[in-house]
Amino acid sequence: MTPPIVSCLDVAAFSRLFANVTNSYKFVFFISFLDILKRRGFIATEPITFRELTVEMLANSWYPHNYFRLSFGLQDKITSKLDSLNLEISRPILKFKDSDKKHLRQIIGRQNLDDSLMSYVPYRTLRPFFENELRGLPDNKIDATIAKLADEWFDDRKPLYRFNEYRDQLIPHLAWVEYLKTHNSIIRGWAAWHWLGYMQKCNQGVPSVSAKLFPPLGRDSMKRQKEYWQTVIKHSKLNCIYSDLPLSTNGISLDHYLPWSFVAHDQLWNLIPTTPEVNSSKADQLPASIYFDRLGMA
Repeated sequence: MTPPIVSCLDVAAFSRLFANVTNSYKFVFFISFLDILKRRGFIATEPITFRELTVEMLANSWYPHNYFRLSFGLQDKITSKLDSLNLEISRPILKFKDSDKKHLRQIIGRQNLDDSLMSYVPYRTLRPFFENELRGLPDNKIDATIAKLADEWFDDRKPLYRFNEYRDQLIPHLAWVEYLKTHNSIIRGWAAWHWLGYMQKCNQGVPSVSAKLFPPLGRDSMKRQKEYWQTVIKHSKLNCIYSDLPLSTNGISLDHYLPWSFVAHDQLWNLIPTTPEVNSSKADQLPASIYFDRLGMA
C-alpha cells in the first residue's frame, strides 16, 4: 500500500514517514494530525498547537489501551501518560457513539497536560524530507536542524509542515493539506495499515487486533442473534449455563462467553443466552472453567 503520487509534492519522502519505526508515536501523531485537519474541514489557516495534538494523541490511544490493554511497545510512554491522568471515564460512557472523540477530547483537555509527547515526534516525522542534510548529524542536533530546514525550505521542498518561532505549533503546508483532503480515506487507511502492522508485532497472540485500534461507529444490533436463540428456546428447554435457571423467549439477554473486550465481535458461536441479571453481573469477566462443558451442551 503506497500513497497516491502527485508531481508537485515529494510523495517519496512522505511514503517513508513510518520507515524504521520503533514505537507507536509516529503512527498516533500522524493519524491525530490528519484527524484534526479533517475536523477543521481541511482549512489550514490556523496553526495546530502542540496541546491540541497531545489531546488528540491521547484520545486516539485511549480506546485500544482502556478497552483492550493493547501493548504500544516497550519504549512507548503514551499508555503510562494516559494512566497518570485523572480522567474518571467509565468504559461504557462513550457507548461507541463518540465517533469524533469530542466527549473524550473534552475530558482529556481539562487535564493539566505537558508537551512531553511532543519532545521528538513532530520533528522526526519530517526527517524523510531532509535525509541528506541530516546524515551523520549527532542525535542531539536533529530536532533543531529539522525545525530550521523546514522553515528555510517550506516553499521549495514543501515539507508537511513547519514550526512557529516558539516551536509549540505546527503550520501545515497548504499543498499537503489539499493533498490530504483529496486522498483522505486512502491516506488514513495507509497510516492505519502501518500502525496495525506495528501493533500486531507488539501484541502477538492477541486476537482481532485490527478491530481494537479504533472505536466502531456504533455497536451492531444483535437482533438476529437474539431471534435465533428465541427460536431455539421455543422448540427446546434451555437453562442458563451460569445460574441453571430456565430461560424464556421474553426474558433472555445475550452474553459474550469470551468477553467482547477480548474478541471484539458479535459472532453467534460466542453468544450465550442468559438472564439479564446474570449477564449484568458477569460484565466483561472471563467465565470460570466449570462453565465450559455447559457451553458445549447449550
